[in-house]
Amino acid sequence: MGVAAIWEKWKVRRALANELSSLDTIQREELARDICVSEDIFEHLYVAGDRTDELERLMCALSLDIEQSEIANPGAVTRDMSLVCSRCLMINRCRRELEAGSAKQNYNDYCPNALTLNALLETQALSRLTARHRDRHI
Repeated sequence: MGVAAIWEKWKVRRALANELSSLDTIQREELARDICVSEDIFEHLYVAGDRTDELERLMCALSLDIEQSEIANPGAVTRDMSLVCSRCLMINRCRRELEAGSAKQNYNDYCPNALTLNALLETQALSRLTARHRDRHI
């Protein structure tokens, strides 16, 4: 990441922090309640920024169908994984692994969402098997 990109990222975070501080306590509480998190987690998410890009890229690398995961577990799974990502200390490794194309092989070594991702992979595989079995008998 170049100096210009770092500067732009800092300016965006600063603007978000200013925007958040302009809200009163009740507004912050309502926003946090809307996304089902505590106010302190909401503030962290708001200022730290969204890391769903890395989550989506990892799910894509694992050939996980994000939309299918959402249908099976509306909002819950990806929201919870996004919260885990937002506090992850391994974000730089995640980005490096995604860029290098090695995330699929190594995510179990560093990703705090690995167990959930593995459960989604298993659910998706079982769903495909069930669909194939059903199609054969139709």
